[in-house]
Amino acid sequence: MWTRLLRRAAVAAALLAAVAVARAGGRLAAALTALGGLSAVAAVAIGLPRAAHRAFRRGDAPRAALYYAVLRRLALDPDVRASADVSLAACDLARGRYASALRRLAAIRPDELPEPARAAWFNDRAYALARSGGDPAAALAAADRAVELRPAAPAFRHTRGIALLAIGRVDEAIRELEAAWHDAEGAPPPLLEAERCYDLGVAWQRKGERDYANDYFDRAQRAAPESTWAERARAALGDAGGAARRAVWPE
Repeated sequence: MWTRLLRRAAVAAALLAAVAVARAGGRLAAALTALGGLSAVAAVAIGLPRAAHRAFRRGDAPRAALYYAVLRRLALDPDVRASADVSLAACDLARGRYASALRRLAAIRPDELPEPARAAWFNDRAYALARSGGDPAAALAAADRAVELRPAAPAFRHTRGIALLAIGRVDEAIRELEAAWHDAEGAPPPLLEAERCYDLGVAWQRKGERDYANDYFDRAQRAAPESTWAERARAALGDAGGAARRAVWPE
């Protein structure tokens, strides 16, 4: 989606700029220079989403947010700008800034977004509400919409599992979290696997199944040892149960 939208916006911008230079009396060389310069900008803009996605997947949310912010400024297409705003909200979520993410999402009209970005909007809203202790019913409703739009997206099913856990439907949460990546091609990114295992550990802990919980906390640490989720898993393993249950979600 990103590449298609950006290519359309960047090419249109380059052509319009070249025409404007020519009409203003500039020589052909000036028009070509403008076109070449803007083509370079277009090339950077088209490469930015990939760089931003890579940074986000490896857990570098500040760098990803920087790339998405630059992308938003370069984009002429309103769909691209709105999609960048949704991605910036996801970066807020990755940094635990749930209130900021919800404010950013509230400024976007999801019905005006392209379908992939609309699905991400509902997913991000669900995640923010569930992790921050917001309205769990609203979190689950948003997660259901995201999964309805993108049923094959494992991360969206993971969010739905988090929402189910927040609302207290623990058995359903376990089934959703365990199945989230079952049909996906390839293994989940380490950071997402660490988060999934941590959430499963919390779910099993709530059922009083300490051995199952500890197994998932161990797996969270092995998946991404330096992550927040590994740190929280270590804290849960060192707790007799009460404190870990009171600190399910990141601050």
